[in-house]
Amino acid sequence: MPIRPADDANVAERAFARLLQVIGPEPELLRLQEFNPSLSLVRDYASNALRTGLPSQEITLEVATILTTVDQAIRADIARRMRVHSKQFGGLARVVREIDKAPEAALSHVLTRELCTALGYGKAMYSVVSGSCWAPVTVAVNPELGAGFAPLVAAVDGRTIPLREAPREAELVRRRRSYAVGPSEVNRHTYRPLLDLSRPAGYLAVPIVVAERAVAIVHVDRHDNDLNDADFHLITSLAQACALSMESSRLRTAIAEKNRHTAAELDKLNRALRELESTVVTLDGLGDSPGETYHREYPSRTEEYLSSLTGREREVLALIATGATNAAISRRLCISDGTVKSHVQRIFKKIGVATRAEAAAQYAGHRMQPSLSA
Repeated sequence: MPIRPADDANVAERAFARLLQVIGPEPELLRLQEFNPSLSLVRDYASNALRTGLPSQEITLEVATILTTVDQAIRADIARRMRVHSKQFGGLARVVREIDKAPEAALSHVLTRELCTALGYGKAMYSVVSGSCWAPVTVAVNPELGAGFAPLVAAVDGRTIPLREAPREAELVRRRRSYAVGPSEVNRHTYRPLLDLSRPAGYLAVPIVVAERAVAIVHVDRHDNDLNDADFHLITSLAQACALSMESSRLRTAIAEKNRHTAAELDKLNRALRELESTVVTLDGLGDSPGETYHREYPSRTEEYLSSLTGREREVLALIATGATNAAISRRLCISDGTVKSHVQRIFKKIGVATRAEAAAQYAGHRMQPSLSA
């Protein structure tokens, strides 16, 4: 019975069944059955059988017909892929823009959604890598596949999986390199609980590498069809775009935190300077009572803090006020760096400051408070 090329989705399966009928249970053909044969595998077998020779002219003609049908299906698949890739390249710029706009917390949802809509893939899964574990956190399914993958969606819930249970993912994390799995390898060294729910003909797994470490894994398939080199390069490029987006986000966060810390330090310094500026000396009443000593009232902390310091601590504080470093103070006073550090810590505690700038401001403020007498 001839195979109709119109039944594109089942051509490989039907061609294989026809080969079994025509050639019989030949060992190499039976071995092919273990690999869920694809169009390319069936074509390779039929081509090799024609080259090595078959028992009769009738069988040769039948195998040649099967090969022709498979070739037609492959050409149709290539044409379909070209249309898909043409559409993909049109949507690629949109996907990159969406990745750039997405905050890191939403990146997994944005990437998997766009892979299955704008770029037309069957399923896409995003997993986070942490130490010796990986955790699938997001999965998207192409709307054209329907609701048949609800169990897969439910299974992707962020649960951590030891990498030792998924040899391919463990190798990807260790080497930080992408890999492609074809139909003949799809059941080998994989994490079967998820694979059995996804049932892809083949898939790609690509790491997202930040600071020379694989921080996430992206799995992508077309469900009924293999992926090719164009898919490999496209997904790898998107993973690199994700890595750049994550690095930029983390850098912005670090800069913002540094700015907050700097602003807090400047605020402390401004408060110290305002306190210094508000400490003024007035001459009111000096002419009213000749012969009397005039006493200016200062805040008790400013009056008392120098008297609480030892002679050596006052020397250290005076040098701090000049901007001297611990090393410079050590050389000037001929004491060790450790001793200088201990003096600085005690001085800060006694005068109630947290930074050298505040200590310098306190010292300058004290020196501006003279004891006036008539």
